[in-house]
Amino acid sequence: MSMITKQSDKRKQAQVDFTGTPCWVGIDVHKSSYAVAILDEDGQRQEFSTPAEPKKLLVQLLKMCMHIQALVYESGPCGYELAWICQESGIPVLVVAPSRIPRPISKSGKTDRLDSMNLVELLARGMLKSIAIPSREEFAVREMERARQSLVRARRRVRQEIRSFLLRNALTEPPNLSRWSQIAVRALYDKPLPEYLHNTLAVYLDEHASILASLSRISAQLAKATIAQGHGERVKNLQTIPGVGETIAHTFISEIFRPERFERAEAICAYVGLAPMTNHSGAGKERAWTRPVGQDYLRSILVESAWRLVAVEERYRDLYNRIRNRTGLAQKAITAVARKMLILIWRVAIEGRAYRPTTTN
Repeated sequence: MSMITKQSDKRKQAQVDFTGTPCWVGIDVHKSSYAVAILDEDGQRQEFSTPAEPKKLLVQLLKMCMHIQALVYESGPCGYELAWICQESGIPVLVVAPSRIPRPISKSGKTDRLDSMNLVELLARGMLKSIAIPSREEFAVREMERARQSLVRARRRVRQEIRSFLLRNALTEPPNLSRWSQIAVRALYDKPLPEYLHNTLAVYLDEHASILASLSRISAQLAKATIAQGHGERVKNLQTIPGVGETIAHTFISEIFRPERFERAEAICAYVGLAPMTNHSGAGKERAWTRPVGQDYLRSILVESAWRLVAVEERYRDLYNRIRNRTGLAQKAITAVARKMLILIWRVAIEGRAYRPTTTN
């Protein structure tokens, strides 16, 4: 029996009894409300709006539908609370990326109700694929890692502001300021300046000190959380790879969270945004580039660390030189090495072993 073709075009206003029949649920989630659409295999549907309270919604759905085949909603700022509650209740749930949802070619109307109906119809046809849903613990560690990344960006920003302040006021930088040693920072505090300039510089330096303290604290907490989740040995193995330190190891573990879920190297490269894309038609010249999507921070630190791999490993140095000589683009060459480095990290992580450097005869 068809699931969709028997659906009535007219919106049903009366309550539909889904008891005893398989049904699918699509939800357009928002901060304060949910637009819910239910569809059964006979094409009957029910639509309603409800406050954004996942537990109450689930109770309501279970009263209406005895056999929920699956529930779907789009990923976004509302997180995974609804997905976790469904999983804990044994209901199959899909969280789909908005960019992966089929859209009509021509522009059409858009409302919360239409979005929920579109989701449930695609779900019933089997046309949606869920992103990986982290567990509560995995998500908490990833939140911690992203807070650390935010602090790293804040540290970079305040350091730029301090150096810009010195430049604007024709002040000489103390020695070793590029390394931001404690001696250099103390020299900035002790710099003889007019009162107003001294107070302004002190504000920047106090902010810098606060960021460093927070960064040190959260890095220690992240290391403990990684060990508590059973990734301690995996982190040690990753750090045997040239160019991979604690930062990359923890970032990889927290952002990828289950590297074994990727069956092919190409899949994890696409997830991080390091998969090459080709544009070629007819006799035209073939062009390739990477699509910068997904894990931008992980991608950026992999590119930075690839330089270390090039310096110590001959095969990666040969790869870099070959691509740079062919294209004339150092950035393209180091990106290719970063892609190989990601594949190497992924293999070391899933195989549970230390890095084995290549040997040359």
